Amino acid sequence: MRSAPGGTGAGPRGPAERGRGGGPRRRATIREWLANDPFPWPAVQELREGARVAGCYYVESRQLRRTRQDKPYLRLKLCDRSGSLEGRVWDDAERIHALVPAGSFVGVRGRLEVFNGEAQLNVEELAPIRVSPDELDLFLPRSPRPTDIMERELDAMIASVRDRGLRALLHRMLDRGSEIGRSFRRAPAAKRNHHAYLGGLLEHTLSVATGCDLLARHYGEEIDRDLLITGALLHDVGKVREIVTGTGFPFSDEGRLLGHILLGLQMVEAEAVAVPELPAERRLLLLHLIASHQGRYEWQSPRRPKILEGLILHYVDDLDAKLHQATRILADVEQGWSEYDPSFAREFFRHGPPAPEQELDAAPAGGAPDMDALDLFPD
Repeated sequence: MRSAPGGTGAGPRGPAERGRGGGPRRRATIREWLANDPFPWPAVQELREGARVAGCYYVESRQLRRTRQDKPYLRLKLCDRSGSLEGRVWDDAERIHALVPAGSFVGVRGRLEVFNGEAQLNVEELAPIRVSPDELDLFLPRSPRPTDIMERELDAMIASVRDRGLRALLHRMLDRGSEIGRSFRRAPAAKRNHHAYLGGLLEHTLSVATGCDLLARHYGEEIDRDLLITGALLHDVGKVREIVTGTGFPFSDEGRLLGHILLGLQMVEAEAVAVPELPAERRLLLLHLIASHQGRYEWQSPRRPKILEGLILHYVDDLDAKLHQATRILADVEQGWSEYDPSFAREFFRHGPPAPEQELDAAPAGGAPDMDALDLFPD
């Protein structure tokens, strides 16, 4: 491994490098590390086998391992806003392991190789770097959906709520000018399993609200649509305080101690008392939706759903999270089986498109089949 320029290098001199006066040399900034290499550096998805890589990454995890010849090597999970990349350090691994703890930022140069069908970066040069708060977005994954489109959808969903008290509460909590609203638009929906990126909470919430809207229309007058949509838009609002919007999306202290459901109940109760148009009985039903949306006690739900709107919200929320997670598992599978996923305790199968002779005629305008034209009981 070559000597790393600037900062505390990971080359032969490594942490023993000294600046003027004998003190540790100042860590390089992102642009100092990249020097003449492109900024921003290429996205993980754009890298191809054999490519030379120069980029800056967040160290999500590190593992010191040994080869069959009992030589130590370092395995790194390197992340930026485009995704993650596995890095391997073969030389001086033990010293570099101590140099770059999980949670640190590093500048890396190396070559992308494919081994046993998996891409990995053969690290040739590495050094800790300095990252300012304004640069953190370079290392945080972001929703693939454009923010402006999601904001318009949120505005339209809130405007569709005809109950004045519920609509006033939604504006008070989720308008872009409010502190909660700003955090809501930026927060992830989870630390790891689903929508774990900037804007993920907004993306997941809109998906859940849209699903609830469709089912409210399907089941008709039995369902209080305004109550259901409000519950869908606020069911995960506590996550703005449960999960820190920073590298690795760590849980906050109050998130660990209370969880997003209790935090959400606190937040909605505190804001609802300032909405005189919202009667106490409506507020109670809304709080029940938030308290019961996880659906099961073993899933840390304080209550199970006891109203129809609660049943819909729970199952739509669970479906959206699981479908998003399964879709990501299949993202790199063109056809056939995925890898085994421990959270689902199964593999998933991606089937191919229908053969030409199996293709169906286009549905009538509007997407629904013409039931009158179907001969369900032929002679």
